[in-house]
Parts: sequence; C-alpha cells; structure tokens
Amino acid sequence: MSLPSKASHRWFLVAVFVGIGLVISTSFVVYSLQPRRPPPSSNLVFSAATLVNGNASFTVQNESHDPFIFSEFHIQLVVNNFASGPAALGPNNSATRIVIGSTAYRVVWIDADRDGAVSVNDSFLVAGDRAPLSPLSDYEFDLSWQSAWTSRVFWSTY
Repeated sequence: MSLPSKASHRWFLVAVFVGIGLVISTSFVVYSLQPRRPPPSSNLVFSAATLVNGNASFTVQNESHDPFIFSEFHIQLVVNNFASGPAALGPNNSATRIVIGSTAYRVVWIDADRDGAVSVNDSFLVAGDRAPLSPLSDYEFDLSWQSAWTSRVFWSTY
C-alpha cells in the first residue's frame, strides 16, 4: 500500500479553501441584498404605511412612555432623498402643509382618543396637496420629539 502523494493533499486543501470562500461570499451577497430595516424606535412605533387612493396612512402601534403632547413634535417628510424642513405638528384633524421643491404635501394627525397627545391608535395621513402622492417615489415620514428622538416610517408608490 502506498501513501497518497503530496500533490493530492494540496488539491484537497485548495478545494476546501475554495469551498469555504464560496460559502462566505454567497452568505455576504445574500445578506447584502436584503432590504435594510430602520432601527426600531423605543418611544413610538408606527404600523406599516398603507396606500389608499394614492395617499399614505399609518398608525401608532406602540409607545414606551406616557403619551406625548402634540405641540412638542416636529415632522419632516423626505421624498426621493429630498427633505423638507421640520414643521410643527398641527392639532387634531388639521393639515400641516409641507413643501419640497415645487411640490406641496399635507400631513394630518388624527387623535383617536382626543387627549391632545400622540399615543397608540392615533393615525397619520400623508397626501399630496389636492392630489395623490407622486407615483414612482420613495417616502420617509419622521416624527421628532423635542429633538430628543425620532420615529420613522417608510413607503413607496411603485
């Protein structure tokens, strides 16, 4: 019986390292192709946005502290990576007008329990100004409380 040659050991080692490299690179590619999720907010958590008649609607699903008074909030809208300046959140059922470039949007906060605070089951509506939201666009809605933290929701009109 003869011992295997050193050349066959080398080919075996090369095959093992190539296999490991393929597994690692495939894992990296699969991981990088997954959509990025925003970090969850520990203060307010929004539901996923739904599109109704071309406008977006979402609700507050969870809050980790006592309700937050609406007048302490600022909103910002980002459309296709173009951001509005921050605007004060208006009172219940009022429309806050936000302009990005030459396009105007309306944001309405609906205070479900009418306590004057943003809390669970309250909803938001983001709409175009007398028109549906722009098609083929990416949106981000930011709700900031006293510049201390921000909750976000993302959606697309594709």
